[in-house]
Amino acid sequence: MQDIYQEITDRMIAELEKGKIPWHCPWRPEEWRHRNLISGKPYRGINAILLAMSPYASPFWLTMRQLRKLGGKLRPNEGGTAVVFWKLFEKDEDTVLPVLRFYTVYNLEQTYGIPAKHIPQLPPRAIIEFNPIEAAEEIIAGYEECPPIIHGGNSASYSPSQDRIRMPNRIQFENEEEYYSTLFHEATHSTGHKSRLNRPGMEHISFGSEVYSKEELIAEMGAAFLCTQTGIEHATIKNSAAYIQNWLEHLRNDKKLVLQAAQKAQKAVDYILKPVQTQEKAA
Repeated sequence: MQDIYQEITDRMIAELEKGKIPWHCPWRPEEWRHRNLISGKPYRGINAILLAMSPYASPFWLTMRQLRKLGGKLRPNEGGTAVVFWKLFEKDEDTVLPVLRFYTVYNLEQTYGIPAKHIPQLPPRAIIEFNPIEAAEEIIAGYEECPPIIHGGNSASYSPSQDRIRMPNRIQFENEEEYYSTLFHEATHSTGHKSRLNRPGMEHISFGSEVYSKEELIAEMGAAFLCTQTGIEHATIKNSAAYIQNWLEHLRNDKKLVLQAAQKAQKAVDYILKPVQTQEKAA
């Protein structure tokens, strides 16, 4: 039986062993986000990470059925990329369970024969104007339930008991990007508060515990997703050997860690960007 959690974890471990942190996705302008060619919907959560690991420049992906429907064909010897989705399985009349499934997508660069009218024309990435610092400010300003942000001291943290974020003064950071990526990390933590998304264990997290490790990965991924959206380099943690080794150990001990963390990180980011809509979906 196919173990999807293990397969995804193995792909993450392979990247970490190369010295790469797979959830630190490189920035792409909004028009260039990885998305389905037919629906135009961007991929999210773990799928955004999985596709960012691919070598293709095109942001467009499609299934084999979609490719054939458009009259296109797959180039010889091309393999697909596995992404995931949840499918509801009816166990009995009263029980419906979500089951994780793989499906395969192909990048536009792996195909030929699709009529040009079906392929959106994108502006060159080099000429797209963008102000990442302004975009970062807008995200924090738009986080309607953001707890108080207290500046001062030498460390960044989020306190669930006090429900507030502590940040060093901006001048203590090497650059603005590092300041915002750190703030995004702590803001992601804050979404777990009982008054917001109420992530289990947030009120009594002890350093080095299993809950701590999971929450740190959620915050890391949440910060990476927000940095990707605003055009900021995710500079919260450097690609140090010790940092990479730490995550290798955690992933080898928990095959569900990375996928569950990505799912919760995406939910946290959705909450920061559109808290009302997120609450409606949850209800």
